[in-house]
Amino acid sequence: MVDIKIENVDIPIEEENFCLKGSIYYTENTPPKAPWVIVLAGLLYHRETKFVKSYTERFANAGYYVLSYDYRGHGETVKETGRFNYFKMIPKIYTDIHKVISWILDNQSNRILNDQIILFGRSAGGAIILTHGFIDERAKILIALCIRYDYSTVDFSGRIKYPQDLLEKISPKYFLKKDLLNNNRILLGHCKDDGRIPFENVIQIKEHLGLNDENLMVFDDGDHSFKGHRDELFECCIEFLKKHLIKK
Repeated sequence: MVDIKIENVDIPIEEENFCLKGSIYYTENTPPKAPWVIVLAGLLYHRETKFVKSYTERFANAGYYVLSYDYRGHGETVKETGRFNYFKMIPKIYTDIHKVISWILDNQSNRILNDQIILFGRSAGGAIILTHGFIDERAKILIALCIRYDYSTVDFSGRIKYPQDLLEKISPKYFLKKDLLNNNRILLGHCKDDGRIPFENVIQIKEHLGLNDENLMVFDDGDHSFKGHRDELFECCIEFLKKHLIKK
């Protein structure tokens, strides 16, 4: 396996005077210009978390430039923003993806092929992809895993209730639109035994988007982390990218 090169970067959120901490991964075999993959962590995870780092390295070894970054209140970005405050930070964690995409297009234009940006994420990372990633047309391919359709279904045993205005900011239900072109842009994945996000969620998303069956990766087991299926999952993602990205 070729050694992976890592560049640590600061992604400025200028209006709030802080930076998101991130890392760019690639290898000596990565073409001078290639598509970029942004790997999005689940909530309370960060860019060094095993699942995130594993897929960051896989995409880098497959010939892509890969960016992973720590959300507000997460990982190394905690030094800039302080600890995670759910109701205060989560709406901006979702909208920060627009700033990250802009940063790549503005600062990495010499290394991006055809302005092609791919979003890959699991759980809350997938929800970011199917909300603000979905409405940002600069994100060409969306690969979302283990996603909740409507966050009003979260069970906090009566301890916490999401206000409606927050639900409308974080639930894919309020962002998705049916379009034939979705089949060229969106790939979903879910395990039927996911103990955190019931399988019915991915079916609701598939129907809302009007996706074909081949746009859904389904595994009978693997829970919330695709245990035992991570290689197969990655190969399905690569095949989807080969089919739908512009080659030259």
